[in-house]
This record gives sequence, structure tokens and C-alpha cells, in this order.
Amino acid sequence: MNASDEIESDAREAAEAAPARLGLVGWIKRVLPWAIAVVILWLLFRRVPFGDALAAAGHARLEVFVPAVLVAVTLWFWLESTAFAQLFSRFNAPLSRREARGLRALTYLVTPINWNLGTGAIILHLRRSKGIAALEATSSMLFYGLIDALAMGSLMLLGVSLLPTSPVLHTIGRVAAVIVGIQLALLAFFWLRGPDWRWVRRVKTLKVFRTHGLAQWRDVAFLLLIRSLYFGCFVLFFWVGTRAFHVDVPLLFMAASVPVILATGALPITPAGLGTQQAAMLYFFAPFGTEAQILAYGLAFPVALSLGRMILGLVYVRDLRALRA
Repeated sequence: MNASDEIESDAREAAEAAPARLGLVGWIKRVLPWAIAVVILWLLFRRVPFGDALAAAGHARLEVFVPAVLVAVTLWFWLESTAFAQLFSRFNAPLSRREARGLRALTYLVTPINWNLGTGAIILHLRRSKGIAALEATSSMLFYGLIDALAMGSLMLLGVSLLPTSPVLHTIGRVAAVIVGIQLALLAFFWLRGPDWRWVRRVKTLKVFRTHGLAQWRDVAFLLLIRSLYFGCFVLFFWVGTRAFHVDVPLLFMAASVPVILATGALPITPAGLGTQQAAMLYFFAPFGTEAQILAYGLAFPVALSLGRMILGLVYVRDLRALRA
């Protein structure tokens, strides 16, 4: 079986894990995000004509933007693979850096097929290749998500603290404080001895929270460092990328706003944040460039990111053979 066959097999198995019969509610859930994305994009293009955004894109400095994409995608891939190797080796089964690269490459190729298959493909592949129970792998992914939220919230707080106070930054700071507080409260819940109530004992012993209970401070510190570097690279990429489209956003303002923009893309409202991220960029970057320039970058960013990740996924997908072995 070659690499492309393996990808197709994993994608098919992940898709088959969903209910065979969607029914009316299932179809609504599939169609509704796309419908919302179309509506948001329609509203954006009513505000900023598509021709103006296209003209702004034509004046972008591609000699700056394209290399920035290639460097950023490579760094993100290396950091995520390092985090995966540490995460699953520590809490589930030994996973080498090479195997982690193959695993991340799988998600890069599967996710464009269906936005919800990325995590499912990881869990299914680890179950088949490493014998990791689905709930245990899910637990590690949930813990990984907690670290993500903690890193993003901390970066937002850092950016807000270093900038002059404004209504927008005040709102960002409040949201960031809530995000960080929730993640720290979750860690405290699983680590500290609290009331010996029945429901507390039951939650702590659920397999889906297995990793949370096993984790120690050094695990959080290592993963938090990797994920902070990951999101820091996003901040630098946005800073360079927007300048390539002649939008001059200060670096510290990027540190405060980019995590919010990325978070809007993670909301299960539209596929991969289509429309919501562009709207967030228009809101945050409005003082630093024309709306046409901002929207041009907002539309170029996800396209360039997806293409870069797919190309990198094809380069490293051969490492899936090591994972299967």
C-alpha cells in the first residue's frame, strides 16, 4: 500500500466513524456552516467590493509574502510534530519525531477533505498503529487543547499589557483573562485535592480526562513553551504578511489581536473560520490600512496556508509507513 492509499484509507475510516444516516438534522448541521460562511462573505463584499480587494491583492509584494508562508508553514509543522511526539509518548505510547511528522502530515492532507476529520484521523491512526484506546487518545487531544487555550490567552494578555489602553484592547484583555482563568481552574481541579464529593471523584476518574490527571507541571511547561512559540510564529507571520499587503500593524498589537483572530477561526460557526476570520481582521486592523488591503490579506492567508500545508504534507507523508510499521 503506497502513501496515497494510506491517506485515502485513513480518511475513509474517519468518515465511516460518523453515523451512516445523517437524517435531516445531520444535513442541516453540514450545510448550515457553509450557508453562514456565504452570508458573511456576501456582507463583507457588500462593504468592500470584490474588485477593490482583487486590485489590492495585485499590489501585494509576493516576493515577501510567499517566502514568509513557506518559512512559517515549515516552522509550524516542526513545532507541532515536536509537541505530538512529546504528548503521545508521555501519556499513551512511544511516538518518534519521524512518526509524529507522518501523523501531522496526515492531518494536513485529510482536513481539506472534511474540516472535522483531522482529530478523528489522529485518534483512529493511533488506535490502529499503536494500539492506543480511542478515549485515551481523545484525552490527550483535549489536554493539548487546554494548553493551546492557555498559550493563546497568555499571549493576548502579554500584548494587551504592553500597549496603551483602548476600548478594543480592554475587551481583548477581559476575554484573555477569562480564557486563562478557565484553563488554570481546570488544571487545579484535576491536580489539587478538593471536596470529596461523589461527582468530583467520578469526573476525575473518567477516561476522557485521564491525561489531565497524569500530567505534571513539567509536561505543562514543555507543551506550553512549544505552543507559545507556535502562536508566536503566527504573530510574526501576520506582521510580515500584512505588511506585504501594505497594512502596517504594530507588532505588539499583533500579539494581542492575532490569538483572537485565530480563535474566531476555531469557532464551529463556519468551515475553517471562512468569513469569521476575515471579519475579525477588518475589525482589528482597520486603523492600519484600507479595508480592501485588509480583506485581500484575509482572503490570501487561508488559501496560502492550506496550499503550503498540503505541499508539506505530501513531502512528509512517507513517514506514515514508519508509523504503520
